[in-house]
Amino acid sequence: MIKTSKGRIYYPIIDGHADTLVRIAEEAGSLGRYTETHHLDLPRMLDAGVDLQVMAICAATRESPYSWAKSIISNWQIEYEELKEEIIWIRSSSDFVKWEKGGKIGIILAMEGLEPLEGELSMLNEFFELGIRMISLTWNWENQFASGVLAQNDLGLTALGKQAVKIAEDLGIILDLSHLGKESFIDLINIVREPVCVSHANVFEVLPHIRNLDEEQIKMIASTGGTVGLTFYPPFIGSNRVKCRDLIPHLEEVIKVAGEGCPALGSDFDGIEKTPEDLKDVTGLPYFLGLLEDYGFNERIISKFAGGNLYRFFKKKFSIRI
Repeated sequence: MIKTSKGRIYYPIIDGHADTLVRIAEEAGSLGRYTETHHLDLPRMLDAGVDLQVMAICAATRESPYSWAKSIISNWQIEYEELKEEIIWIRSSSDFVKWEKGGKIGIILAMEGLEPLEGELSMLNEFFELGIRMISLTWNWENQFASGVLAQNDLGLTALGKQAVKIAEDLGIILDLSHLGKESFIDLINIVREPVCVSHANVFEVLPHIRNLDEEQIKMIASTGGTVGLTFYPPFIGSNRVKCRDLIPHLEEVIKVAGEGCPALGSDFDGIEKTPEDLKDVTGLPYFLGLLEDYGFNERIISKFAGGNLYRFFKKKFSIRI
């Protein structure tokens, strides 16, 4: 941590989840230029001091998810060629080391839900070759691999789902347990060999929303050496007019349940239609982190939450075999 010329403390920022690549692909936009209707873009990431951003590709219930996901990645590949001077696409341990040296914003590509595989496990290898380094098994509903939180019957991981977990770990793909129903969540935890994460969710005991994690789930994630990314989506935070400070009880609860090495940022920028009233986009992150200081959090804890915990997590994942 260093102090900027303005006197505020600068915390390295790593955000575990945003859907911006989908937005810009579907709206003929560009990550490289300011877009008022989006929550983040390169100019604002630079302004906010973002060091690394996970970009998710979520097919959800779209038709032809395989070809759709490939088109999103193809669009990103073209975009990346134009932004290489300021961004590094992290796909290997050597990329991660280059990013660590500073000077460029890191980007990790994630697949939010395995719907693009269309039930074919071999497609997981294909998407790995295309640069996907993080996956969740499903979105809110059930698919051939697992059940999401809104599935009518959560029967846990399917046989295909268990095979997908093994293949992912063999390849070195990071497993994200966001959106999983409780039985599927437990099944996955019981078979993984390496740390896993939840990229974006809050705490059920603070706000009982179906997408939030209960204390048992948070402890399970922490027991693997993983992280829980707290999200800025108001319905997951509180009721009525939500502000940044309303996320603080969620942070306090994660620390109480799993220790200061567990909480992380998982904004869900551009995947949510609204944000807290006093955090309109990525440029609000420094304000939010400063607010934590005002509420008595020390620099060590804020630094871990802002990026340190995900840095540790990603450093281990990218040193395993990729």
